[in-house]
Amino acid sequence: MTCALGQKTYSGSIDSRNAAIQLANEAISEIKNKNYDSALNKLLASIKTDSTIRETYLRLYQIAIADHKHNAIIIKALDKGKRIFQEDDVLNFYCGEVYRLNANYEKAIIEYTNAMKYAKVYGEDFYLVPYYYLNRGNIYLKTGKLESALNDYNYLLKLDSTSTSGLTNRGITMYKLGLKDKACHDWEKAVKNGFTVANKYYQKYCNKN
Repeated sequence: MTCALGQKTYSGSIDSRNAAIQLANEAISEIKNKNYDSALNKLLASIKTDSTIRETYLRLYQIAIADHKHNAIIIKALDKGKRIFQEDDVLNFYCGEVYRLNANYEKAIIEYTNAMKYAKVYGEDFYLVPYYYLNRGNIYLKTGKLESALNDYNYLLKLDSTSTSGLTNRGITMYKLGLKDKACHDWEKAVKNGFTVANKYYQKYCNKN
């Protein structure tokens, strides 16, 4: 079997691919049972057996968010996936997420930025794309880069005008920038969309009663 991926071509046997799929399926069961060490070992073995199954790399993120102790190994595996599946925005996003979980914000921003770049080429209609901007914006907000945060939240809300997290955090950013009326408008809209977290900001900074 021959498989063309990105700019490279990989060859492998049907038996190897089936064995890799079996290992990945076993890993899924282990994740469901919260056996994350075993799940990671099976996913890594699956990748070693056949490195051209994209879904296997995506499963690594599930372990990263559940058990941070393996994140260095997961980053290394995701980097391998990015070399094989070139310009894959989702793999870059997940890599950024793992860096964010490790508070490595500089590298997270690089991964999110690459994810955005590839999504602009291949399409921004995938449901995860707004999160590229939300999560990079959140890092900018956390690190005090308010104008950059505002730009990301603005673009996010162009992609998804109903994003309550985007509205809430854009409100926080605008309030910090001295744009209280606009901040209150965003918080009010988020509250109307059912996001109770925004209500504490609206009540504290905007409610005149």
